[in-house]
Amino acid sequence: MKNQLALIALLLVGALLNPSSSTAVENTASIIVSDDYARHDFPYKSHFVEVLGSKMHFVDTGGPGPAVVMIHGQPTWSYLWRNVIPHLENTHRVIALDLIGFGKSDKPDIAYLATDHARYLKGFMDALALDDMVLVVHDWGSMLGFDFAANHPDRVKAIAFMEAGVITGPPEPPYGPVKAPLTGRQPSVMEGFAQLLGQIKTPGVGEEMILENNYFLEQLVLPSFEGMLTEDEMNAYREPFPEGSNRKPMLQFPRDVPIDGVSPAYTLEMMQNYSAYLLRQPDLPKLLLHLSEGFLIQRWDVEWMRRNYQDLTVHDMGPGGHFMQEFNPDGIGQAIAMWLAKNNL
Repeated sequence: MKNQLALIALLLVGALLNPSSSTAVENTASIIVSDDYARHDFPYKSHFVEVLGSKMHFVDTGGPGPAVVMIHGQPTWSYLWRNVIPHLENTHRVIALDLIGFGKSDKPDIAYLATDHARYLKGFMDALALDDMVLVVHDWGSMLGFDFAANHPDRVKAIAFMEAGVITGPPEPPYGPVKAPLTGRQPSVMEGFAQLLGQIKTPGVGEEMILENNYFLEQLVLPSFEGMLTEDEMNAYREPFPEGSNRKPMLQFPRDVPIDGVSPAYTLEMMQNYSAYLLRQPDLPKLLLHLSEGFLIQRWDVEWMRRNYQDLTVHDMGPGGHFMQEFNPDGIGQAIAMWLAKNNL
């Protein structure tokens, strides 16, 4: 059950396959830089680059140091990093991209499978000729970032991650479940989320929930920001998905979570590949930023990673929600900056 719930954590979320080796990529892509900011409260110029026939959007601070590439998850966009970037832009070139179908990136008529996102992400990295980079990843962005690193280990020199899709072993004492309420056992957060994913995976039901009712944003994400973000800031999350036809990417990510532990096979293959990669990298600096009571990364997950990941730095970022960049952006930015400096990255 624990392993199945760990798989579910990949929404928002074996043996090591031989990663493909790659050399430095020559940048031949034409990058369009807009005169406009990405948003009035996201004061970085919008950049666009063509990837597989579609334009992908990103912001690029053009800082003096190595590239720090930030990858968001479901159902957000680069806006999520707006208050983290200022802590890094004076020392590094910070790039925050929008996954294909999200944010200001194009929404081509594709299936939006995890494998599609992986192809577009690699195309993006190639188009910008990004090598020797540091990844900062969250939620589904962690799966895609880990996958890219596992398949192109020579291009990634460090990874910072938070509320990420990780696989850990069964909890050991004293990390087991807490006592159930006297009124009866209530489903855990992850068990309840599994039930929700089951509904989204149901043909017809998922379409109504996501495409028609915008369930992920209006019922899960935005309520968690109530009283913390202004209505204008919450509208920033709504803007990329004004109508059902634009919400297909939000529907497919939940359907790509293998809640049965079997399918889809392509998701499992990604997970097995990058999980083995993370365990076999003694000289890859890793930074885990976790919540005191996390959703995807909980107490046992933190302890398991302490025991099993080499070259790992861990920071407890205190209370907050899954989209922790909105709850503690300064702390996240400061922690990443400290880690970069300590590791001479």
